[in-house]
Amino acid sequence: MQFDLFQFITRAAQPAERTFTLEIGEGWFSDYSIAEPVQVHFTVQHEGTSRVKLAMWFDVQTNAECARCLEPVTNTYQIRQEYMTSLEELQSDLCDLPVSGRGMLDVNQLALSEISLQVPQVVLCSEDCQGLCPVCGRPRTGGGGGGFPC
Repeated sequence: MQFDLFQFITRAAQPAERTFTLEIGEGWFSDYSIAEPVQVHFTVQHEGTSRVKLAMWFDVQTNAECARCLEPVTNTYQIRQEYMTSLEELQSDLCDLPVSGRGMLDVNQLALSEISLQVPQVVLCSEDCQGLCPVCGRPRTGGGGGGFPC
């Protein structure tokens, strides 16, 4: 989704609110997959005379493998992020937002960046996961005999 941030800053008086389905292609993330469509909520409002506040929030459910035992793991993460910017920042190299030269904000790219930053790359099925047995390759049980199932 594209949002004309330049036009909003220079002309809009009322806050803007959008909800859209984030398009995530297969293989976008190498360590996990997204389990279901992601509904992204996005708002923009003026903060004073020259700044705007952008807010984005959504839940993302991921499917991954435990880094220790390779069991499937499904987690849900709540992504909540706010940004502040101004017309001056949009027109300079200081803007960290994915904005084109004409002030168009790529909200899809912004949401994908937040997923990359906020979803852990290493996932465990539990903090006390024992991993795989180095002898037979089966999951360790944590029981007697050093936890080796073989």
